[in-house]
Amino acid sequence: MYKDIIHYKLAKGITKEHLLDVAKEVHDKWMKNQEGFIKWEINTNKQGGLTDIVFWDSEAAAKKAEQDMGNIANAEDWFECYEEGSITSNSTTLLKAF
Repeated sequence: MYKDIIHYKLAKGITKEHLLDVAKEVHDKWMKNQEGFIKWEINTNKQGGLTDIVFWDSEAAAKKAEQDMGNIANAEDWFECYEEGSITSNSTTLLKAF
């Protein structure tokens, strides 16, 4: 399993409720239909921002979806949720689960 981990802050004037509404639309209309998608978690973090963890069955599936992000119907609404310059990302690949 492959996980994309994205840290960010909300743009000025954007509420968590608005983010969740937009994210649900992104999930329902685009993300859940991506090959290899497993689930998407949106978490608050100790730095006062948010951390998304997106689970994929493989790195290849995650990279393919990343290339397709331009086809998200409400991409502008989604990207407007993020404070400019606040996004950082990392990824992990599952070695073993106990």
